Amino acid sequence: MAIIKIKKIILHNLRNVRHGEISIAVNFESFLQANVVGLYGQNGSGKTTIVDAFSILKALISGWIAEVKLPVQEKCLVMAGEGKASIDFEFLVENQFGTFFVNYYVELQEDEHRLYTVHERLTYRENDKGKRTKILMAVTDDDVQIRNAKLTDLNEKARIQLLVVQQLAKRQYMSFIFHKDLKPLLQEQLSELEMELLQNIAIDFTQDFHVVNNQNIAPLFEERIMPFSIHLERTRGLIPYDLKGPAVLPEETFYVLCEVVEQSNQVLSAIIPGLTIKINVITKQMMDSGAKGVRFEFLSKRGKRELPLRTESEGILKIISVLSLLIAVYNNPNACVVIDELDSGVFEYLLGELLTVIDEDGKGQLIFTSHNLRVLEVLAIKNLWFTTTNEDHRYMQLKGIKEVNNARDVYLRAIQLGGQDEEVYKETKSFKMKRAFRKAGVQHD
Repeated sequence: MAIIKIKKIILHNLRNVRHGEISIAVNFESFLQANVVGLYGQNGSGKTTIVDAFSILKALISGWIAEVKLPVQEKCLVMAGEGKASIDFEFLVENQFGTFFVNYYVELQEDEHRLYTVHERLTYRENDKGKRTKILMAVTDDDVQIRNAKLTDLNEKARIQLLVVQQLAKRQYMSFIFHKDLKPLLQEQLSELEMELLQNIAIDFTQDFHVVNNQNIAPLFEERIMPFSIHLERTRGLIPYDLKGPAVLPEETFYVLCEVVEQSNQVLSAIIPGLTIKINVITKQMMDSGAKGVRFEFLSKRGKRELPLRTESEGILKIISVLSLLIAVYNNPNACVVIDELDSGVFEYLLGELLTVIDEDGKGQLIFTSHNLRVLEVLAIKNLWFTTTNEDHRYMQLKGIKEVNNARDVYLRAIQLGGQDEEVYKETKSFKMKRAFRKAGVQHD
């Protein structure tokens, strides 16, 4: 089985990040150990931009097995005043051929509808001293390169195929390199090793890669639609459950949810003592589509007391919604889960305990943003990144921390007194806030 881990992310001109880099403390010797990485910082300083970068990556590499479009233009992901943005991901890959560094670089622009790619490059390097980086595939508006062969070096049939897929990918707002229609041609042009590396990213990594952003979670708080994130042996994805009343789902989808609930219950009662989820089947019925469906509701069960799941707090609902993914990170070395605002609504001590358990004995990668500083007391400083006020150097790690230091104290001291290579907080003054509140009240009361 291949194992793939994220090693580094470099952003350029994405939202409010002119330039930013984050490296994860992973190497080939620690492949089976978890990486629990927290990102902290002031509101609006670039934390969610990292999550957006992962969402873009997910959309691009998913093109090998599904048609997933890049985000809509309304998100304004390219920095204001700039023509294009770029994202660079470095992966560590271990497969049947050995160990490799794999880089995927993409430049993006926006039209009136969505983001689209203007330049993509996939390269790799063997994990041996002195080995050079090799181009697996690269594409710009002017040329396409497969290994060392440019477009003009290929036969007419291959050139036509490449140009057709290139235009198709642009119209569909998808990746060219990871486009499913490119598979037959690449199987002819690439070596067995190179095809394996491509599929390690496009299939092995993608199927265990989950991004939970505010777009996924917002319906839980606004519309009471609970998104069950799913990571099972044969099923990945997200199933929405309407908390407002009994729900109707196709039989197949319902039984997947049953399996997720069975999986989650094994952990849930350890996280929130005494709590389990019960499935109350009301009836089987025909759906409007003609498919067989199940009408049911989820109940929260504590001892003999059973109540609709919607009566639980938002923090508990959020934990339940992502619990399948956290289980995957704990058990699966290939799992890469990115969660925006993991701490939202979650009791800080419980959050610290959860992350400690995954960090100590887990196998996958969990990357999250948070405002709750409790985590700074439980994670190693090598796994903590902080946003700065400098858009040209948006992410950094704290310096001057010894074994005995509490990262939370050092971070608060950096906010109040500075002393780091970059400013981590745009200073606010309480007397200015008071004056502004008073002035606004006098003018508009």
